[in-house]
Amino acid sequence: MNVKKLVRATVMTGVMLVAMGTTHLAHAESPSSTGKAVAYAAGCPGDGRIARNHSCSSLSSGALFHQKFTNDKASTSYKKTGGSSISARLGFNRAGTTKWSGWFSQGSGTTKSYSWSGVTYCSSTVGLLEVKGQQTFQTPLASCTS
Repeated sequence: MNVKKLVRATVMTGVMLVAMGTTHLAHAESPSSTGKAVAYAAGCPGDGRIARNHSCSSLSSGALFHQKFTNDKASTSYKKTGGSSISARLGFNRAGTTKWSGWFSQGSGTTKSYSWSGVTYCSSTVGLLEVKGQQTFQTPLASCTS
């Protein structure tokens, strides 16, 4: 390899490492099964699975998180990191049935969360975020068993 190519490859590697190190991560808090808040970084994994019962989706202005607890609870959170204010609601879907929170306004730099009780024990659920004038976003499936 000639010196010019070696220098170019070294510079490009340095640029990539700097860019990766300066990527802003979103952050959300979700209640754990013990009731204490658990913090998550949003740069969701490629498959959207934080853990077997936690899932997330990276969105252009934040991250959507969903957790299905091993008891009868499910929780969905949206951490908004940029963009203009939205009117939205959080929800989840289980076996074709959807439950929603009420509508709320949300600005950049805030987190909104909603939890539901009475969700069938250890069932698989999907977290939802419906934004007025846009669309409904969803997380990958969250399950306490897989």
